[in-house]
Amino acid sequence: MQDRLLLWCRSFAPAPLTAPPKEWIRVALGIAVALAIALSFGIWLFGAAVMLPMAAPAAASAVLLFAASSSPFAQPWSVLAGNLVATTVGIRLGLSGFDAVTAAAMTGALVLLCLFCLRCLHPPAAALAMVAAVGSADLHALGYTLLIPVAFMSLLLISVALVYNNLTGHAYPKGRPNKENIHHTRDPLPGDRLSFTEDDVTRALEDFGEYVDVTRDDLAQLIKQTEKHALRRSMGEITAADIMSRDLYWSTPDAFIQQAWQTLQQHRLRAMPVLEKESHKLIGIVTLVDLLKHFRPSPAGVNFGQLKFLRGTKLRAIMSSPVVSVREDAHMADLVFMLSDRGLHCLPVVDQQERLVGMITQTDLIAALYQNWLKHLPD
Repeated sequence: MQDRLLLWCRSFAPAPLTAPPKEWIRVALGIAVALAIALSFGIWLFGAAVMLPMAAPAAASAVLLFAASSSPFAQPWSVLAGNLVATTVGIRLGLSGFDAVTAAAMTGALVLLCLFCLRCLHPPAAALAMVAAVGSADLHALGYTLLIPVAFMSLLLISVALVYNNLTGHAYPKGRPNKENIHHTRDPLPGDRLSFTEDDVTRALEDFGEYVDVTRDDLAQLIKQTEKHALRRSMGEITAADIMSRDLYWSTPDAFIQQAWQTLQQHRLRAMPVLEKESHKLIGIVTLVDLLKHFRPSPAGVNFGQLKFLRGTKLRAIMSSPVVSVREDAHMADLVFMLSDRGLHCLPVVDQQERLVGMITQTDLIAALYQNWLKHLPD
């Protein structure tokens, strides 16, 4: 009993913050800019008597739009539709003749039900509904025309959030992750085949039994990140530098594709990095597929041992650039996801100056995983 009481008391303690101080400053500046623009233009167009009572709900909306832009509460549909629906309910009950307490209670309940049904739950909308239902006589006199300044304020806040959040590196609105199989088959991605499914997430949310202020996709992403960190912990500190190949074959952008083909064929390679001649900086990569697109067809048929390539074609014309690469300290758990789900067959490893220092192929990764598995076998 004492332990349960102690745990209950601990639940009143503030939750730890996950955002760094620079994020606090970014959010604070965004809120200040959004409110200054929305209220200034609103007062200029509709007057202070209309806009100032909406300042508090607008500030609450701004907190969600900038501090929790990935929340379902902060998405454009929730903000615009939520505010308009809630205000409509508030206006209707404000004109119904009920006393203030009854109108306020009914407004709160009906707004919540409507927003849930329309999937546009936005907590500040309830405050707007109260402003419309039990606000001043000036607001009541506006009737349903109050929806115009509400729509204006909502659209302006969303517009500022669209510009500011994206310029400061926070994607808004929250897009759905691309789960398309790069091979265009119906199979799940390799990293998902032994992991949880969307049905598992749905069942977990149903078991939780309460509204969760996170999108289903974000929840799935959080679980995946948790799995990745758990995998890193179980593997130990195995990095790209531990498993990469160091004695490499590479070429320069001015080399002819015939030379690249001969090197790949002779050493049984599938890809060749392309480096600047003097600095050894990685600038591109050429694969077998890239080369096969540029051979000269022969009337007698294709003999892969004697391919004749288009004369004069250099690697700079066909190489892929920029190149997906990793640093030497990249953890093996990150390499697993990159080489399995992103369709990459090899990963160049570069230093701080983007100079090539190694290559990791799927074969290198499989061998490393096998050795790690052997180490963890019970004696």
